[in-house]
Amino acid sequence: MRYKPVRSKALLKTITSKMNSQILQVSLVASFIATLAACTWMTPASKRISEARDDVSAKFQKEVQRQKYGTNQGSLNISWQQGLDKMYLNNPELIKADHRIEDAKQRQKQIWKDMIPGLNLGVNNSFRIGELGDAFSNPVYRIDSFLSLGNLLELPKNVYVRKIATFGSELQAENTMRQQVIALYRLFQLQKLLNLEKKAIDLESELVRGITGIEGSEIIEMKVQNTEALEAWEENYRNWNTKVGDFFMAGYGKINLKESGLPDITYKISDLDFTNTKRWGMLQLNLLALEQIADDGKVLDVYLRYLPRANLSVSAPALYSNTSGRSFDASDIRLGPSLYWSLDSRGYIGQQIRRLKREQPIKEWRKDKRQRDEVRKLFEGKKALQDLRKELGTLRQAMNGYRQAVREGLIKDPEKAIRTMRQLREREVRLIAREIEICTSFWLIDESRWRPITKRWLATREARASIRTEETKKKKKGFFGLR
Repeated sequence: MRYKPVRSKALLKTITSKMNSQILQVSLVASFIATLAACTWMTPASKRISEARDDVSAKFQKEVQRQKYGTNQGSLNISWQQGLDKMYLNNPELIKADHRIEDAKQRQKQIWKDMIPGLNLGVNNSFRIGELGDAFSNPVYRIDSFLSLGNLLELPKNVYVRKIATFGSELQAENTMRQQVIALYRLFQLQKLLNLEKKAIDLESELVRGITGIEGSEIIEMKVQNTEALEAWEENYRNWNTKVGDFFMAGYGKINLKESGLPDITYKISDLDFTNTKRWGMLQLNLLALEQIADDGKVLDVYLRYLPRANLSVSAPALYSNTSGRSFDASDIRLGPSLYWSLDSRGYIGQQIRRLKREQPIKEWRKDKRQRDEVRKLFEGKKALQDLRKELGTLRQAMNGYRQAVREGLIKDPEKAIRTMRQLREREVRLIAREIEICTSFWLIDESRWRPITKRWLATREARASIRTEETKKKKKGFFGLR
């Protein structure tokens, strides 16, 4: 085919217009083809399931081989401060607490983001099957804007509620942080107790091996008891190992929680004066105050239903349309204020208010009872700690005296000596564990001990979020099998 030279400007303009139309047509067709091609990139369901199963099976077999041959999972050798930093980043409860804070802040910001007009882009066309050559030759496309403001009278309430919710999520996160710090502290202390118990079992083993001059059946029974004690200790150690791994969302073959920097969480009985609320229970009192605000807010929300609802609708012509023949004009924006007032002629709002008022005394009683129980537990814990330390002191005196008697040969029955020392040691371990439990329960509400830990936790919040975001990007996989 030959082309004749173009000599007319009008004809040149016509050709240019057709070329632009063809370019647009080609672009739309290319976009359509690309969309179809994207579907072809999706792996068939059966193949995708098979690939996922193979991946899971490979991980399963790897774990089978590891446990079969006792392959080391790696080691954990950290101090107390290193444990805290690792906990801030890897503890599952703290990760969820951080996410709740982030979600609360996003909901708070969303109120103002909803004031931003939304935009929609639409492109459509129609053609007959017999006219495929003219497909996408005359598309219609437009850009629309929309704005939904809703009930404007509820805006101040929603702003206030979401601000309180954000503050509450931060307090709850701090409470969770304290609980996890205490859990970590107990893991450190439990390792110390396990080591103490293991020394007693090893000493018993040495004494059993060195015994002579008694019947064979008696020595066999002593060895069996020692073996059972060792097996019980090994089970407790495995459980502790698993707890440490779960605490950091990992698994370790060897763990050493070093005592360097470990705080000494002990209390003198005279220090446990709970009348000073600036020291004792300030965080918990703030949480209770937020709970009170939430209850009052429910009542206020019902009363607000008596007020009219003020709405504002905003409509505007398309920001751009290739068929309207006119450009966007802000003066064409139409505002539609409206006022809707339900006078509660059927009494539904009044019924709900009466129901809330009726339930109020029961709620107050439950709160008072919970508060009484919590205060009672504080004083019971104080009394238990006092009695426990007295018993622990008596026990240690008895252990020292018994060791002296054994060394001086005053205890003639070696079997009795071994059994008695093991029982005394087991009792000591149980009392120490109970002391740690009581003292850490006081630690949870002791504001004076949390300032440096809380400050460090807050200072690392942005860094934690950044690290987790990067890790999420690295682990991101295809969606619905897209490659």
